Amino acid sequence: MDRLDFAIKLARRVGFYLLQHWGNALNVREKSSFQDIVSDCDKQAQQMIVSEIERYFPHEAILAEEDRFETGQKLWIVDPIDGTMNFVHGLPSFAVGIAYSEFGDVLIGVVHDPVLNETFYAVKGEGAYRNGEKISVSTNATLRESIGNVGFYVGFTGHFVNAIEKRVRRMRMMGSAVLAASYVACGRFDFFVARRANPWDVAPVLLIVPEAGGCVTDLDGKQANLSSGAYLFSNGKVHSEVLEIINKVKGSER
Repeated sequence: MDRLDFAIKLARRVGFYLLQHWGNALNVREKSSFQDIVSDCDKQAQQMIVSEIERYFPHEAILAEEDRFETGQKLWIVDPIDGTMNFVHGLPSFAVGIAYSEFGDVLIGVVHDPVLNETFYAVKGEGAYRNGEKISVSTNATLRESIGNVGFYVGFTGHFVNAIEKRVRRMRMMGSAVLAASYVACGRFDFFVARRANPWDVAPVLLIVPEAGGCVTDLDGKQANLSSGAYLFSNGKVHSEVLEIINKVKGSER
C-alpha cells in the first residue's frame, strides 16, 4: 500500500469523526495539569489511526501521544488531535498529524485540518502540497514584513511577544503546532516558534516545511530532529533575526 495515500485517507477519516464532536468533546479531563487536557475523542481518534497502521503495517512501531510509546527503525508518529484545547472549546485550529520515519528520518508527513478541509503533506524529496497543489514558503525578507506565530509556554511566550512585537507586522497564537508550521510552509506565516514540543507535535512538519523551501532548527540554530524539543520554523529569510530575539528571551527566563 502507498504510505502517503494511506496516511492522507486515514487523517481525513479521523478528521470527519472529530468534526462530529468539535466543541462537544466526550469526557474531558486533566492530564499533567489544568492547562493540559485530554478527552475520549483523543483516545478514540488515536485508536482509529493505530488500528489501521497495525492492520496494514503490522511489523512497524508506533509513537503516539496517548500512551503508545514504541521505538523502531520504521516508526509511525501520531498526534490524533493537535490542538485539543481548541477542539474542546469549539475553536477551529486543530489538526490530525501523521508521520512516517525510518532510522529517525521523517519520510512522509501529513497534517489534516478538518474545519477548513485542508490537507498538507510531503514525501521526502518531492516537495510539499496542500490539497494537491504545490506550496512554498513566503518571500518576505524582513521582520517588518512578517507575521509570526508562537506556541504557549509559561515564562516564555509573553516575554517573546514583548521582545518582537515592535519589529513584526503581527504576532499570532493558533494553539496547534502542526497547523502553525503548515502555515509557514504555505506562506501564511513567516515563522513559528515552539518553545517546547514533543515528537508527535511536530513530526509531519519537520518534513513539510523544508520540502516547501523553509528552514527548521532548534532554538540554538542547530539542525532539528525528532528529539530537539524546541523548534523554529521559518521561510529561511528571517530565521537568524528571530533566533537572535529568541535567545535574548531564553537568557532572561527564570
